[in-house]
Amino acid sequence: MGLRYMTKEQKLYKMLIKADLKIVENNWNSVDKFDRLQAAFHMQQAIEKTIKLKADVKGLPDLWGHNLVSLMEKCDENRIDIDVPEYIKEKADVITLWEADGRYYPQKMVRRDAIKKAYDITVEWLESGDTRDRARKKKA
Repeated sequence: MGLRYMTKEQKLYKMLIKADLKIVENNWNSVDKFDRLQAAFHMQQAIEKTIKLKADVKGLPDLWGHNLVSLMEKCDENRIDIDVPEYIKEKADVITLWEADGRYYPQKMVRRDAIKKAYDITVEWLESGDTRDRARKKKA
């Protein structure tokens, strides 16, 4: 099956992901621990939303939850291949914890390099396959 085009709603959802990624971009390397915790929280959110967007584009709407492993398993159960990068698969349990750590556990620390690596991989993943931005065709 060829590439599908995203609906207007899916494109708007992608913009939410990009907003999360912008927060990560601006805060992953901060000297302020709390800025980094916010970067980690938004990184987890961007990955979670990317899974949900890619699943929706492939015909599996309405995934629910924050646990990245569970979301990926739901895709597998439904034979939906969202091409999750290996690093995200390997670190899914740890990255899932960033969702709560950044909001409820200020004593926690998330490594800058881990946030940055997840960021770089997610940006590339979001702009691949069915969720990549496509140039608009010019009208004659």
